Amino acid sequence: MRIKTIATFAALTFFSLASSNAQFTIKDAFADLAECDTMTRGIFIVWWDKDYNYGAQASVLLDTMLSYRNICLDYLKMEDPPNPIDGYYYNVYLHGGGYFSAFGWGNGQGTDVNGYPFLTLPAGLINDWHNTAHETFHVFQYNANAPGFAYAGDSQWYIEASANWFAAIQNPNTPRRFVEAESLVRMPHVPFWLSYGNYPNTYPSNWQRYVHQYALALHLYYLTDVAGISDTIITSGLYSYTNENPQEYMFNTIGGNAFRQHFIDWAAHMTNDFDFIPAYQAQTNLNEWNNYADPDDDNEFIAIFENEGTQGWLRPANDKVTNAWSFNTYKLINTDTKKYTFELKGDAYGSYADTSYFQGKILVQNSTTGAAFFDLNMSSNTAGALSLDLTPQDTAIYFIVASMPGVFRDPNPTFQLFSYEINITAEDVTAIQDPNPKKQRQEIMRVNLLGQKISKEEYGLHFILYNDGTSEKIYRGN
Repeated sequence: MRIKTIATFAALTFFSLASSNAQFTIKDAFADLAECDTMTRGIFIVWWDKDYNYGAQASVLLDTMLSYRNICLDYLKMEDPPNPIDGYYYNVYLHGGGYFSAFGWGNGQGTDVNGYPFLTLPAGLINDWHNTAHETFHVFQYNANAPGFAYAGDSQWYIEASANWFAAIQNPNTPRRFVEAESLVRMPHVPFWLSYGNYPNTYPSNWQRYVHQYALALHLYYLTDVAGISDTIITSGLYSYTNENPQEYMFNTIGGNAFRQHFIDWAAHMTNDFDFIPAYQAQTNLNEWNNYADPDDDNEFIAIFENEGTQGWLRPANDKVTNAWSFNTYKLINTDTKKYTFELKGDAYGSYADTSYFQGKILVQNSTTGAAFFDLNMSSNTAGALSLDLTPQDTAIYFIVASMPGVFRDPNPTFQLFSYEINITAEDVTAIQDPNPKKQRQEIMRVNLLGQKISKEEYGLHFILYNDGTSEKIYRGN
């Protein structure tokens, strides 16, 4: 059971609340009691300039931070920072003028000269609960003991993404809950673990690439709230002493096949207008993109076709092709009745000789029945194909190619590329010579709109795949 509110959690946290009421002493490197007011509660002490009346706001802030502490410790099995373990309050400084202005602080956690973490909050964000949840989560990441989860290099993304994930699940109705997420479908080809800690000097310096590590909260949210992975898997690696980085840890903990399937499903559902989050949040994300992104660095689609295929095999350019754990998308606009065949042929190795692994997926948006998802029939770890019979109601089709090698870090001089070719062929249905193809083919799969396997007896819309690569849609009423 996930815990989100103070009220529902109170009965479960008596021990934590009791322990947080222990006596702590002040150990501070910045403030002056003659110049500052303070308020203590639990393990926290909040400081602010006496010239400002932040008492009421500080009280609500403390209650909220303590409720998040209870969730982090009792539900997510995280640990306190070193301050209270050593008998000291954890310092929270409210700033924005006056006494603290000389420090030039921003919003976030640092480490003082005594070796203890502290938090600085601008006055305008005192009761911004999404921000408070994010920064409070960092407090309980501080004592992590896993070298593989360091705030550096190919693991740095996780620290920010998981804090954003926590903020999102604690504040489910906030419009800006996943505000960076549009960048994930506009920059799908960059390596999953792109962050400040490994940012190449060959990349353009723009908003959409810099926010990638924050945007990845949506991947963690998909794992927990759509795929049904336990919340504790998101945090357990921090305190596991593992040398595996976060992506490798989750791959091995969840299982490679399942983790790969979740990744390409996530890509497809993001492509389908982010269908797993509220529409007003998706619109907020799009607005953020329109306001801050560099339009010259929009890589949403490798190519767009209209009522035709690729006219042969197509290989993406190196600056567009997939890196490790990334995807490319091709869009097909359709107004005809045609049979389309989608083929994928991946290179055996990446540009630095690591073994490739690809999967393909087709999203069909139908003007009457909505979206349907189909996995390519993969004949190997790099090749697959699928044929679909489309009608004019199948207005938009997306071919998604995901690169998901058994590679979880990139120590190479440049990010490793995993290249491939695709081929899309279109065939008029009337050109099929067999007058009765259904008698010569066998059904191999039957799924519903969600891609779940169903029986012939179930009511509703059926998508049927046959052994000759064709498909059809039928509706079975009650």
